[in-house]
Amino acid sequence: MATRPSVQRIKKEKRGLEIQPKEGLSRRRFLTFLGTGSAALAAGSSGVLVGCAEGEEQTQQGGSQDRSGSSGSPGGQKAAASFGPIQPSGEDDVVLPEGFKYEIVRSSGDPMGGDMVYGDHNDFVAYFPVDALDGGDNSEDGILWVNHEYVNPMFWSDYTDTEGATKKTKEQVDREKAGVGGSVVRVKKSGDAWKFVEGDGMNRRIDATTPMGVTGPAAGSDRMKGATEVIGTLANCGGGVTPWNTVLTCEENFQDYYGQRTDDQGEAGQGTDDSPEPLEIAETYRWLDDPDNAQPPEHYGWIVEIDPFDPDSKPRKHTWLGRVRHENAAITVSGSGKVVVYTGHDEEDQCIYKFVSSGTYDEGDREANMDLLSDGMLYVADFGQGKWVAMDYENNPIFKDNGYKDQGDVLVRTIDAAKLEDPETELPIGTPMDRCEDIEVHPGTGQVYAALTNNALHGNFFGQIIRMTEKDDDPEAEEFSYEIFATGGPQTGFASPDNLLFDDDDNLWVITDISSSSLGSGIYSTFKNNGAFVLPGGLEGGASGGDIVQFASAPVEAELTGPAFTPDGKTLFLAVQHPGEETENPKEPTSTWPNGDEPKSSVVAITGFA
Repeated sequence: MATRPSVQRIKKEKRGLEIQPKEGLSRRRFLTFLGTGSAALAAGSSGVLVGCAEGEEQTQQGGSQDRSGSSGSPGGQKAAASFGPIQPSGEDDVVLPEGFKYEIVRSSGDPMGGDMVYGDHNDFVAYFPVDALDGGDNSEDGILWVNHEYVNPMFWSDYTDTEGATKKTKEQVDREKAGVGGSVVRVKKSGDAWKFVEGDGMNRRIDATTPMGVTGPAAGSDRMKGATEVIGTLANCGGGVTPWNTVLTCEENFQDYYGQRTDDQGEAGQGTDDSPEPLEIAETYRWLDDPDNAQPPEHYGWIVEIDPFDPDSKPRKHTWLGRVRHENAAITVSGSGKVVVYTGHDEEDQCIYKFVSSGTYDEGDREANMDLLSDGMLYVADFGQGKWVAMDYENNPIFKDNGYKDQGDVLVRTIDAAKLEDPETELPIGTPMDRCEDIEVHPGTGQVYAALTNNALHGNFFGQIIRMTEKDDDPEAEEFSYEIFATGGPQTGFASPDNLLFDDDDNLWVITDISSSSLGSGIYSTFKNNGAFVLPGGLEGGASGGDIVQFASAPVEAELTGPAFTPDGKTLFLAVQHPGEETENPKEPTSTWPNGDEPKSSVVAITGFA
């Protein structure tokens, strides 16, 4: 197997076992596991929690909490009832139900005005109505924020050494720096077609060279080399939308660029301080081949806030939200007005976290809200005790007792800090989990849904979705209960859940991410290509509450990411990421989507919803 940066190795290896599926399992029957499943989704929507240790009398009002803010753009008009489910497909196309169509909005390398180009490998997508700051909900004129997680050097920078053994030129590194980060894309519907608005002043690129501010205790700290400003964002995977209409973009596999840590000699290293590893440059994107422009590893691995409505605004990295391989940012507002952000570390045996702000949200003061993520407290989830453990340097002696110097040190070294052993339980303060991907907060009940894509280290090959319920239905609570909500497998029809999204009818959309090298083979043979699925949420006369239904299938070796509806629910934006990912020779691509030649990641607009 060719050596590749770990973001690609992870995708290839995390689900790559060759085991034959059992005979006789119904692919379409929805599994209820530990008394939960699609029926529990309907029950949760109506205020009844099924199979949970606490909170059996959930209220629809959820403690009068404001549920604004999300990981995408909710919408939908009884979506699950409006289409005939498709069957698994191996076609090299975006396959949709009858009556639906897609059109490409932007593809990798497309011009965006001036010297700007649309980046590579688009991921998280958010739709903002153009009149959102005035309280509007325009569903035909808006702004897309799109993450660009990483690049395929073979097609993006003409670097074709799949072993990573040869140096890159500065020009190749510069080209790749322009391919990550994110894009602000002005879009408008004309007739029945969505178009990119050329020449619009809102169009903007954020990349690995954009100056960023830093907030919170790590700003200016020794671990950050004294920096209060850093250069660029990269590895932008998932994200979220704040109630004040900014976007949070998450830096996930940042270790592939400048390493994960600075070692004792001041050089870039891998691993953590507690488990250091030497940096193997061939296993990175080789940006260190341009040493004059190399950046400290500690400047990455954060959640970045960006204002898509202000082209002159400066992005900020909020260190109170911790430094891990962030996959997502799910935002809600508590009954007292505090902002709560749930986030997960996407790696085997890593943790789930939440941040609670010190300040309170003021719907009428956007400027003040911009500072809400700059001060608060980070917690890590202890599932064994159902507790949120504050990563509080001043009030939890475990950090001082283990040599941490200050709160900034704890946050820069979040991964190590979450693994510290509780002297009472003799277990880590943060529970190791099965690769947390996306997290979503149910808009009615406030329950927290987390997609755990799998953990081959523990024999979990198909993944599951868990549901957490905060004590007294309060996002600020320091106790919670949880349950296994749904499990993947041939009997359910989906595997390796990744992105999640609730639409306005409480249907849960589930997007899968089976490794490209495993698609259509072994235990994954029945699923064929990756897809988008819907768990119906208590529909009247709609899809069966006992079924999960498939809405879309991705092209060959691609995954679908970043689902985002317009407010009226009539358009669904999806990112199609890394078609033809297993290509070894650019002249012989394994996928030719979307134009019949070179594979290109693209954002599509899907229409046909009633």
